[in-house]
Order: sequence, then C-alpha cells, then structure tokens
Amino acid sequence: MTQKPRLVRFGNLDAIEIPSNDPNALVVVCLHGYGADMRDLAPLADELQTKRPVAWLFPDAPEVLDWGGRAWFPIDVAAFEEAQRTGTARDLSLREPPGLEWAREELQRFIAALGVPWERLVLMGFSQGAMLAVDLALRAESAPAGVAILSGTLVDKAKTAALAPAKKGMPFFQSHGSVDPILGFAQARALEKVLVEGGWKGQLRRFEGGHAIPQETLEGLKGWLEKR
Repeated sequence: MTQKPRLVRFGNLDAIEIPSNDPNALVVVCLHGYGADMRDLAPLADELQTKRPVAWLFPDAPEVLDWGGRAWFPIDVAAFEEAQRTGTARDLSLREPPGLEWAREELQRFIAALGVPWERLVLMGFSQGAMLAVDLALRAESAPAGVAILSGTLVDKAKTAALAPAKKGMPFFQSHGSVDPILGFAQARALEKVLVEGGWKGQLRRFEGGHAIPQETLEGLKGWLEKR
C-alpha cells in the first residue's frame, strides 16, 4: 500500500516520493523527459498499482531551462527540430552527449543518499530519462532489479555494448512508438539489439504511435513490475 506523496531531497536533487508501508517494497526511481519536471510522471504511481508493494521516487533533473522545464543534460534543440521537419530521426549512438556524465553523477549521489540496495531498485525513464536510466544501470556497482525504457534511444553504442555484459541477465522493459518523430523507432531497435547481445533479458514492445506512453504500455509495464 502506498502513502500520500511528499517532497524529499536526496543528494542534490528534489523529488516527489510516494512511499510504501512495506519496508521491503520495490523502489522505482522514475526519470522524466527533457523539458518536463518531477510532476510529469508522478501519476504513474496511481496508474501502475501492482499486487506487490512498490514505492516511487520522481526526481527533478538538475538543469533548469529558460521556460521553467528541466533537463538531465543539454540537447541540440535546432537539430531535433530539423530532424522532425525532414523526417530523419536523430542518431545519438556515436558518442556520449555533453552533460550526461554530470547527470549520471547527480543521480548516483541521489541513490547513494537514498540508501536502498540496488537489488530493490528499478530504474525507469521516459525519453531523455530513459537514456539516463540505461546509462546509470550500465555503471551501477551492482545490478538493479530492472530497467524500464520508455521511448528511449541508443546512446554511445560502443560504450553501451562494452558495459552491458557486466550486467548479464538484467531484466529490461522497453516500449517505443512506431512513428516516433523525436527518437526514431530504428534506434530503439538498435538499443534492444545491443542489450540482448550483452545478455540482458527483455524485448522491445512496439506500439502504433509517437513519442508517448500509451495504455497498452502501462498494462505491460504493470505486469513486468509485478515479476521483479
């Protein structure tokens, strides 16, 4: 059973926490996308009511954007807009984006201050948050309970392929829209391939749609969380 939301701070990051009455509950750290904030995905805690106890944390990304939204790391907005205009999805697989290392370090501090063992943690993210969830899992000192990748993409293919085998057997849930105009479906499939070849256990779930989290994804995600 979950409790009422409350504002907390671990390390340098504020977060919405929805605790569980069970001290051994699974803890889901859910990372919002570029331009959103910690409130954006918080409704998932109600939408993903599971049979097993789950506590939720929705941290705020550290970078504040001009219009008040937040980001885990900077993006080339003009390049993404051009990609959408031309129908050519952005490819982030060649190198690590600037600022990703800083975001990773902030989240590592957050999780260290949280004090929950990695085996009870699920890392979940949407869009840019999904990129960071995978990145953090690859570099975690021990394997998390799982990683949920919602409309993410392959970042730094060479490094991902090199690190993935160290977390062999890692359960992952991945969903992506077939006509995503922001992060293309082909790169989602490329991410799935790298993870599976590295020994991770999961598969890409395709839905007919764009950059979103549809109901069918929520239903699959609920069942996946109950097995963790």
